[in-house]
Amino acid sequence: MPLLEEFAAMREGVQRIAAMCDALPVDEIMLARKLKHVGAAISARLEAVLQPHGLAEADFIALMQLFGNPGRNASPGELCGLTAQRPTNMTRIADALVRKGLATRTPDARDRRRVVLRMTARGERLARTLLPQLAAEVRDIFSALGRTQRRRFDALLLKLATTIDSREEQTP
Repeated sequence: MPLLEEFAAMREGVQRIAAMCDALPVDEIMLARKLKHVGAAISARLEAVLQPHGLAEADFIALMQLFGNPGRNASPGELCGLTAQRPTNMTRIADALVRKGLATRTPDARDRRRVVLRMTARGERLARTLLPQLAAEVRDIFSALGRTQRRRFDALLLKLATTIDSREEQTP
């Protein structure tokens, strides 16, 4: 179902529930749902580029974090925060990158308890191959927004993130 149809159906459902619960913030709920659905649609488009190469989006994001690090390496723990993944899923991602020959996993020379993932030459070649294709997808996705709109959208997302972060800091 196209996103706009999903949004209309969602709004109808949320409004029906709001009729039973006066305090329901319909507009805010719809914004949250739209954000989630648009994010999923973006992920689906990126996955379509990655899937022929045997990669999931989370795998590629982790690979890109390695690619962007000066030594082309990072610990799985460091990657968790940078990729919005939980440790269990990061273990699966690390296993996939190692199995595909895109990264190696070795004990840290300074701290044997710490594991380091290091991008391989094969991983770097794949990243350089996929980056232009993914850049084209992302450009196309955001082509409906002008430069000023993109900057404003970014500022609004940062404002939401700041609110979420501040509420989490207050939670014991």
